[in-house]
Amino acid sequence: MFLSTLKQKIKQVRQSIVAIGFSPAPNKITIIGSGFAVSDDGKILSAAHVYNQIKPEFKNILMAMVMTKQENNGLEHYEWLPIKLIEGKKNDADDVILFQLENYNKTLLKKLELGDSENIEVGDETYFIGFPYAVQLMNDGFGITLIVNKAIISNIKQDGIDPNHKRNFVILDAVSNPGNSGCPLIDIKSNKVIGIMAIAFRMQSQVNKDLDIREPMHISAARPINLAKDLLK
Repeated sequence: MFLSTLKQKIKQVRQSIVAIGFSPAPNKITIIGSGFAVSDDGKILSAAHVYNQIKPEFKNILMAMVMTKQENNGLEHYEWLPIKLIEGKKNDADDVILFQLENYNKTLLKKLELGDSENIEVGDETYFIGFPYAVQLMNDGFGITLIVNKAIISNIKQDGIDPNHKRNFVILDAVSNPGNSGCPLIDIKSNKVIGIMAIAFRMQSQVNKDLDIREPMHISAARPINLAKDLLK
């Protein structure tokens, strides 16, 4: 189906995005990042550092918050379902990881189409969509909130250590927040995934250095999607 507007394109991918977290105690949830579907059988791609930052005792109780119902008035319903790391499907060097979602057939999850990150250029328009500050927004009464950020590609970095100098970062002119890690970076023109959000650049507050506040630098970075394709074979 040809999608002409950004509104239509965003609506097309919303069901494919998940929040990743765990429950450290009864009636408490911690959301650590985002992910997205890359298959029709519940495989979820994300950033490896999302998994690596979890304490070992919580790694076996990971869950994904997945859309299970979408009403005509726009109201969306989500459910927490178990996910597990697929053995051998984590690449720390490229910061990519693949999970398997259990009971995926009870959700609205559908795979996103992957693009070719070798064909992207500086100036291309993109957007990323995930669950930044998800728990904070729920605690503040906003409920489950899927956030979209629009950006252009500001720079494409290449690995200076690798003799092939493969592309290893896509730099964006947008603010990424905690919880966006692992969400898809999508090319606006094709609506295909061209990267996985990985880095939010921030600096110490210049207003009050005694406060633990980090000011956003309006720069963020994603890993090119081609780095993840070996995991999907």
